[in-house]
Amino acid sequence: MVTNKFNDTLAAIELNAARKLNWDYSQFKDFFSFTVNKEAIEIALKNKIEESQLETLKQALLDYGFQYKKTVNDLILVFEQDVELR
Repeated sequence: MVTNKFNDTLAAIELNAARKLNWDYSQFKDFFSFTVNKEAIEIALKNKIEESQLETLKQALLDYGFQYKKTVNDLILVFEQDVELR
């Protein structure tokens, strides 16, 4: 995926995730920081979330073809685009 296109999609992904969590966007940004790293999305957790909220976040990214891949230091979630959609 081209980086510019990837960055353009990031805001839509964030808004979709906030909507699925039933949070307003500012509340969402208080809990998560999204960054693009090559062809992956890294989400830094700024505050603790419940397991059900984490599952909702994972589903919101799956809506855009990104699958959960790993957690780094219990603080950063890494999602990569589904190979079939590339």
